[in-house]
Amino acid sequence: MGRYRKYASIARTSLEITFVYRAGFVLNMLGTIFYVVAMFYLWQTIFLGSPNALGGFTWPEMKAYLLVSFLLNSLMTWFAEWNMSMDIKEGRVATDLARPMDFQASRMATAFGPVPFEFSSALVVGAIVATVFGGIALPADPLHLVVFLFSAFLATLIKFGLVYCVSMTAFWTTGIDGIMVGRVAIQNIFSGALIPLVFFPDWLRAIAAVLPFQGMISTPALTYLGKMDGPTTALMICIQAVWAVGLILLGRLVWRGAVRAVTINGG
Repeated sequence: MGRYRKYASIARTSLEITFVYRAGFVLNMLGTIFYVVAMFYLWQTIFLGSPNALGGFTWPEMKAYLLVSFLLNSLMTWFAEWNMSMDIKEGRVATDLARPMDFQASRMATAFGPVPFEFSSALVVGAIVATVFGGIALPADPLHLVVFLFSAFLATLIKFGLVYCVSMTAFWTTGIDGIMVGRVAIQNIFSGALIPLVFFPDWLRAIAAVLPFQGMISTPALTYLGKMDGPTTALMICIQAVWAVGLILLGRLVWRGAVRAVTINGG
């Protein structure tokens, strides 16, 4: 129990740091708000030009999809990734090596610490956007909502796994900003955050199907809307779980190789 208490303490400290850097959090949230509002107006224009559903989505369903995408993208912001990479780049990781705790677990606690605050803030913003645009599709029944919340949890684990692995590249590179931007761009495309995967051509959808990104946005959003039947939903959530576990295990393997690259002054 004491082992888990120390990670809970790290998570609590990380949450407190979020309140210290309120300006950075607010600016990041404002950028995300501008993004989601722009996406709403873009898709509203697209749907106004078509009297029927597009790609199997009605306009209320598309609004719900965009809100789910916004909510999940608001969790575990770039700060966790930047913080990990800067600790490595500036050598502060040497202190972590001297601590009697698992490095990946401590970084997971740091990344998940602000999630409750990020989630509640995103819900408030989402509620305002939903009120302004109105007509948001809701889950078909409570079961879909429960399954969605579990899928969203797995999506956050996948995101941490990717962020952690990308951060480890700081052991071999002099900078990670470009890698972070590239990760976000690829993630937004293949997760369905910008365009639902159903609108992709078959060849591009096939590529997205073998990558972990669809489990971050597309699967939770389609689960929320009930767009998949029971067996398909179960399969997609199992794929999410496999990617979540696989990326975390990959991160541990990368860490074992990366720690050998640590150079400490004096030996």
